[in-house]
Amino acid sequence: MGLPAANASRRRQPDYLFSRLLLIVAAAAIPLVALQAVSILDARRQAERRAATVLREQVHDVAEHMRNHLLTAEHLLSFLATRRSIRTLQPEACEDLVQGATGQGVAYTNIGFFRADGTHVCSAEPHVPRRSFADLAWFSAGLAADHFLLSEPRRGPVSGRMVMYLTLPVRDEQGRKTGLVVAVIDMQAVNASLQGDLRGAGGIVAVVKDRRIMLTRLPDPERWMGAALPTALLGATKVADARMMIATGLDGQRRAYAAAPIGKHGLDALAGMPVADVYAPVNAELLRAVALALVVIGLGLAAAWLAARRLTAALHSIADTARRLHAGHTDVRADAGLPGQFGEVAVEFNRLIERNDQRAAQLQQSERHAVQLRRFHETLSATGQAIARQMPPQALYEEVCRACIATGLAEQAWVSRPEAGGLRVVAHSRAGSAPRRSDEAVLWGNRDLALAEQALASGRPAIDAPADEAPMAAVPIEVEQERLAVLTLCAAPGVAFDDELVGLLDELARELSFGLTLDRHKAAHQALAAAEAANRAKTQFLSHVSHELRTPLNAVLGFAQLQHARAQARQDAEAQQQLGHVMAAARQLKVLIDDLMDVTRIEAGELTVEMTDVDMAAQLASVVQLNQPLARRHQVTLQLEPAAGLPLTMRTDPVRLRQVLMNLVSNAIKYNRPGGHVRLQARCDGRRMELRVADDGFGMSQAQLDGLYQAFNRLGRERSAIEGTGIGLFITRRLVELLGGELSFDSREGLGTTVTVSLPWQPPRGEAVPSAFAPLDAPEGADALTGTVLYIEDNPVNALLVETYFQQHSQVQVVVCASGQEGLRRAAELQPDLVLLDMQLPDMHGLEVLRRLGADPRTAQLPVIALSASAMPQEVEAATRAGAQAYWTKPIDFAKLRAGVAAVLGR
Repeated sequence: MGLPAANASRRRQPDYLFSRLLLIVAAAAIPLVALQAVSILDARRQAERRAATVLREQVHDVAEHMRNHLLTAEHLLSFLATRRSIRTLQPEACEDLVQGATGQGVAYTNIGFFRADGTHVCSAEPHVPRRSFADLAWFSAGLAADHFLLSEPRRGPVSGRMVMYLTLPVRDEQGRKTGLVVAVIDMQAVNASLQGDLRGAGGIVAVVKDRRIMLTRLPDPERWMGAALPTALLGATKVADARMMIATGLDGQRRAYAAAPIGKHGLDALAGMPVADVYAPVNAELLRAVALALVVIGLGLAAAWLAARRLTAALHSIADTARRLHAGHTDVRADAGLPGQFGEVAVEFNRLIERNDQRAAQLQQSERHAVQLRRFHETLSATGQAIARQMPPQALYEEVCRACIATGLAEQAWVSRPEAGGLRVVAHSRAGSAPRRSDEAVLWGNRDLALAEQALASGRPAIDAPADEAPMAAVPIEVEQERLAVLTLCAAPGVAFDDELVGLLDELARELSFGLTLDRHKAAHQALAAAEAANRAKTQFLSHVSHELRTPLNAVLGFAQLQHARAQARQDAEAQQQLGHVMAAARQLKVLIDDLMDVTRIEAGELTVEMTDVDMAAQLASVVQLNQPLARRHQVTLQLEPAAGLPLTMRTDPVRLRQVLMNLVSNAIKYNRPGGHVRLQARCDGRRMELRVADDGFGMSQAQLDGLYQAFNRLGRERSAIEGTGIGLFITRRLVELLGGELSFDSREGLGTTVTVSLPWQPPRGEAVPSAFAPLDAPEGADALTGTVLYIEDNPVNALLVETYFQQHSQVQVVVCASGQEGLRRAAELQPDLVLLDMQLPDMHGLEVLRRLGADPRTAQLPVIALSASAMPQEVEAATRAGAQAYWTKPIDFAKLRAGVAAVLGR
């Protein structure tokens, strides 16, 4: 009985081991199958995520392209709606505008403008299919809207293609709607731009309006444009990745879809790919996993048959790892020390877990980085738009703060400006509340203040990122090397100020600096324009004042000269003295007027010199002779020291030089004391000519010397009895510079002043021209001049003055005409020997008289001399170009008049 029992035991042992093997295999197979199922599910999720990523990129491209189309059209309509020619319903100017606008691209079949009653004003296409559009749905809806309105797609009546109508009401100055500008968007152009967004066979892209109408769908857009959106898409099946949905499309094919709002006119973008393309790699992986499972199970059975206990332990280890992983433990790892292939499986399993962990971490980091970049670029875009709108600095600061909050770049943003008492917040905004106004007090901690001061001091962005507080960044705003302000940001959740974002913040600061620089340049240009306008107004005013002063002064000085000559002829000393005082006062007033005009010419850069050979000895003697009466009146001795035979003939402008010397000598006399001395010296070393005016008068302090060349500054002598305006030295210095020389002063208060004029010596080219100052003497011989003089002058006093002067010449006939028309007629009739022409006549300007005289063959050869109170350089030049032989300014210099008339009548 014992042997059979033992055999039975041995027979039962394989059955026991086999049964245990089956249990082991079952225990091993079940976790393996579960692991494979988890892997397959994970693979499906990964496939869905990859497909969702591809579709989101694709749908964002579609949305971006469509948004660009609409933005371009909206910008175009906004531009047209603000044109004055559009708002005032000017058809011709409107035609030019829309013709130029249509040439911007091929995305429009037509662009036009319609009145509020639906009648056509202008359009790019000349053919208009109907008289009124008021009964069309898109027109009435567009006119009723307050802003842009996009119609549904429809067949265009002119082009025959599918189009959409984008409309914008036009308002007049009172805000009333006067019409509608319309851009007819060509759907073929839209489809062509979206064609590049199609990816793979069976894929589609589409644009949906109001989630009910298909604006377009590619491929085969002609079939689907305007079709209703399938209800299957509205109730689409969501998958593991919420960014993607599964639904049956218009053509009955099941696809995975992703949608994105375009953000305009209720439009959404769609992109889809066949479901088979989404799960094809997963299905192949499933087949491979099943085959691998069968192989592993077979090998397990064989290994279990040979080493059941060891196999069972290994399988239990792997199963435990799988269970823990399935339970959500991220730190679980398989036992790499398992024997044989189970150890290798454990190692690969661990590598798979590590790769998945790395990919998940990288994905999270990439998503955070992408969000940061998107927020920054949105902020940069908002800043650029604010600059494009030419906002002033304060509004620009506030707009940047709002943009930082609106885009999620920061939780708080503020702009501070350095002032005497520290930093002052001028603009501020934070999430969850309306932006504060710049004049409200905002309290910040020392951390913020220190960071802002660090950024201003270094000129670079400063970052503060403590572990237990929100990170902060401060960016200096610099304009033309001047640090005007600092932008401080308190980061939003998930934002880290890394090196790349700091560089982008620096770019934001440069963008702000550019906007502030534009505003500063704009203000500078406006100030310059205002200054130029004021200078032109001042010049016109001085010209008018000069003309109005010279006209009566002409009569005063002219008749005084005539009467003084007659008193001299009859040897009436008392009359000569009285008339001399009148002439001196009139000449002083004339000098004042001339000085004012010289100041105007200096400021306008119109003061010129005429170089000629000058006998300096005669020039100096003339200046001394002219100033002797003034010296006697002030009881000052004026003397010209000899030049010791030096070469005193040189090339310069005698008029401007005499003006310089007259001013310096008269100042030396006027600001002297009774019994004082004034010496005029000249010397030349062959390279420079030095003219010195030395006096032993009051002298000047250093403070007076510092303001010596300021116009209208009399250096504290305003209340003295000494006559003057304070502009003489201002003009003198500029005249010396025009002559190429230098003006220097050596003065000691209470001891006197020495003024040196240093001119470059230029050798003469011919015979020197002596100083020409010829006062009017006694009346000349009655028959010295003969001929006919036609004087065109509307002022009877001026006419009487010239007639009185020519009474001493019995053979000179003077004919006076009071208007330009009469003067032209008499010139043709009389054929005078000389025409004296006033430039300000009641019926026409003197330039017009010159033009007509030159155009008439009968008067074209007549000599004409302009005689006018207008002394502006441009007026003199204009008269000379128009044909005047000379231009004499009033008051009349009778010596110059006598010489000029004698030169013409003596031919």
